[in-house]
Amino acid sequence: MKKNTGFTLVELLAVVLIVAILTAVALPQYRKVIEKAHMAEAESMVRTIYDSSERLAGEFGYRSYAALAAAKGTTNYSYARMDMFDPSNLPGKCTLTSGGTELNCPPYFRYKPLVSANGTSYVAAEKMNNPYSGTLIVLDRNTQQMYCQNPAGNNEVCDIFGLDSVSGITY
Repeated sequence: MKKNTGFTLVELLAVVLIVAILTAVALPQYRKVIEKAHMAEAESMVRTIYDSSERLAGEFGYRSYAALAAAKGTTNYSYARMDMFDPSNLPGKCTLTSGGTELNCPPYFRYKPLVSANGTSYVAAEKMNNPYSGTLIVLDRNTQQMYCQNPAGNNEVCDIFGLDSVSGITY
């Protein structure tokens, strides 16, 4: 008599069901981890932009980049003049746009060395793609504190990234 050593259809369906459930639970968490990694990269870039812009201001005798920009404008004193952002040595797929005043790093973020709101100066990164498109990650130039602003007013997004929420900043 021949003995069957294979799996039954019910056993195979049970395995497929278990894998589907695990995937349904793990995939959203995986996406959140990926988004947190992109945000961490943006935070790092924002801090680098801050440091580089402050060194540029110091080279011209100003106490801050905001003071330099107020006195001389940002057109001639933007990324192309910063030590970390030589146009021939830009990070990854990044390009300088808007006359060199914006660093565009598709598909995730674009950066500005100076945006102001309510009398406070910030370095800003705007998320370019979904999810959370339009979300700003900003560094307060006075306190060096990172903040988040979601255009839809959804503070849950900022909570996911572990940042305090701020409002009123226009990129």
